[in-house]
Amino acid sequence: MGRSSLRPQAGSAWAVIPAGGTGNRFSVEENKLLVPLNGLPVLRRTLQAVLAAPSIQGVVLVCHALHQSQYQALVAEWLPGAPVIYTAGGDTRRASVYQGLLALPHTVTVVAVHDAARPLISPEIIEQAVAAVQSGHAGALVAVPIQDTVKQVDPVTRQIQVTLDRTLLWRAQTPQCFDKARLLKAHCEVSLDMTVTDDVQLMELAGLGPVVVIPGDERNLKVTTPGDIALAEALLKASATLPLL
Repeated sequence: MGRSSLRPQAGSAWAVIPAGGTGNRFSVEENKLLVPLNGLPVLRRTLQAVLAAPSIQGVVLVCHALHQSQYQALVAEWLPGAPVIYTAGGDTRRASVYQGLLALPHTVTVVAVHDAARPLISPEIIEQAVAAVQSGHAGALVAVPIQDTVKQVDPVTRQIQVTLDRTLLWRAQTPQCFDKARLLKAHCEVSLDMTVTDDVQLMELAGLGPVVVIPGDERNLKVTTPGDIALAEALLKASATLPLL
């Protein structure tokens, strides 16, 4: 890997990768993070891409205790010596991210939260998001603009209420990068009773910011169903610009 294992630099950036989901929409029998994607496990590709970003000095992999030995074996086989810390997750994604934040070396100042099931992330996009936080923003969200016409619909009658201005709408991806201290503050200040879908929303609810958008890539898909594996493989084969992971 070219880096000493677990030697954080002062003021460094690390990634927190939640990998504790059950993946029920994929298969009740398979762990989607271990499914081969063009011959390499999904999680291996994700970790390799994240660690290929020069600013990322290490990763905290948040996982269920039942999977930790499998993930440790995967890293030992595919990424020997990689700076990876393992920690147990919580009952929700929010709780898992919080546990990941607590496991970071104390010298870390910038954290990139990235889905374990997004193996096609570009290291260059990660760099842009980290750089935005290092320049003074509280956070940076990788996202792509919505291309379709979007309707707001009554949840009961399903009648269209209004057509939204799509030029103002973006689809959130990961990584979502933050000043670590401010993200920890958001976790502490927002009630656990609040429904939170991602870390940027947590920052919004805490009144912390600003969070800026970093244009992402449609290829940065999240593997959720078996069909997503086929799509990801097609993207890998079709795109000469993706890194050879």
